[in-house]
Amino acid sequence: MSRVTPNPAQIDRFAKWMPSSGQVQAFDFCSGGEGVLFPPAGAAGALESFFLNAAHQYGFWYMEDGRYTQPMIAAVDGVNRKGSDYLFYCFQRALNHQADFFSIAHMKKMTDADWDAVFHDDHGQNPLPMWPEHLDLIHQYVDWFEQNESTPQALIDAANASEHVLATFLELVGQVPGYREDPMQKKLMLLAVILENRPEGFLRVNDPEAAVPIIDYHLQRSALRTGLVQVHDDDLRKRLLARAEVSASDEHAIREATYRAIEALVKQSGLSVAAIDYFFFTNRTRCPEMTAPQCEVCPVNDICAHETELFQPIFRTTAY
Repeated sequence: MSRVTPNPAQIDRFAKWMPSSGQVQAFDFCSGGEGVLFPPAGAAGALESFFLNAAHQYGFWYMEDGRYTQPMIAAVDGVNRKGSDYLFYCFQRALNHQADFFSIAHMKKMTDADWDAVFHDDHGQNPLPMWPEHLDLIHQYVDWFEQNESTPQALIDAANASEHVLATFLELVGQVPGYREDPMQKKLMLLAVILENRPEGFLRVNDPEAAVPIIDYHLQRSALRTGLVQVHDDDLRKRLLARAEVSASDEHAIREATYRAIEALVKQSGLSVAAIDYFFFTNRTRCPEMTAPQCEVCPVNDICAHETELFQPIFRTTAY
């Protein structure tokens, strides 16, 4: 038996509950944060902002002495924002300042210090735990578009003009730095979900069967705690309980099992990747990193395995 496997019985329970729950639907990356976290509908520069933004959705946590310590939370414009929300806010702040901020032509002119300032908190510091990787990725991203004489809009136009829109999008954008490194395509599929569900309908998907699961650390934590995946290796289980750094092979085993579990959940439930991903992303607030899970208010409390001491694999990567 593999060290980590999907749990068919638990997947079946979730697949039966989710479609009738009324709590599982895709997010439009516009409502609930218009003009704050996300560009308003029809905003100039939104496409280019999201294209770069999704490539930087990774690594929002700190580690010391080989163990997870805490998530990244920093104050920006008087509000403490966590991880992904912090990144979205900083991108929107830049876009509010200049509509073509994330155009390739403008980004070519920016210095490293300019980029660092984009992500400054209220203390004038850049709190991103993997900033060197972010900066390197930005340079690679801009260079790629320049060398290929392309733009995000050109890639979208090519995908939308193809017979299989999502499959073509995943193939074309999957060549761009920031998206090409991850074989499980987490950030790439996140970008596709954003562009499909935005009010503008940037990506006109006609082949939803091409969608792949979006496996980040929040979803892995949820999969482990709810029992959608099971850990059969005692040593690995102990490392997860201790929030200790794991090897690349251990991380891959957990992430692959979670991928297959969500893939099965999508198929059995008939729900979209976008809807299932957003449910688990929002449910993370009831099953967080640093405080006890609020099981009594969790919508899946009755079908959860309540493995609440388990934690996502601690592994530094730009994939998620």
